[in-house]
Amino acid sequence: MKRIMIVSTLLAATPAFAQTAGPALDLPLSIDLARAAVDACAARGAAVSASVVDDKGNPLVVLRAPASPKPPVAAPRKAATAVQFDAPGSAMEPREKDDPAFAALIKAEPDRLNPHGGSLPLHMGGRLVGGLAVADTSHETADACAREALARFAGQVN
Repeated sequence: MKRIMIVSTLLAATPAFAQTAGPALDLPLSIDLARAAVDACAARGAAVSASVVDDKGNPLVVLRAPASPKPPVAAPRKAATAVQFDAPGSAMEPREKDDPAFAALIKAEPDRLNPHGGSLPLHMGGRLVGGLAVADTSHETADACAREALARFAGQVN
């Protein structure tokens, strides 16, 4: 046990480890967030897909209701965009229309970014840890479902 403690102490003292240490999304919470978003939309009569990504925008979870009208492509992109810009899609969507420089950033990565309503950045302890997004319904419904799902876990992530 002492050997493990010493290694842990040494790792914690290194600058690279210190920068990455801190709260992080785990898989069970990610699954629960995505499921809560799908369930929130189902209660509204919308069959959707939902995704949770990590702090680098990489998908952790992608869920799709069987009746969702599309493959689950938009949700991971929307969640990655929320992480990249640390902003909800409901704020980025109008920005894409009004800010040519922002629109150019989005257009440069169409296979990775989607700044539409229904995505939210996720924070723990004041640190950006990932993103949640809902797709395959109206942007307003997707946004409401994502916000409802996030509210269910307010003590763990915001």
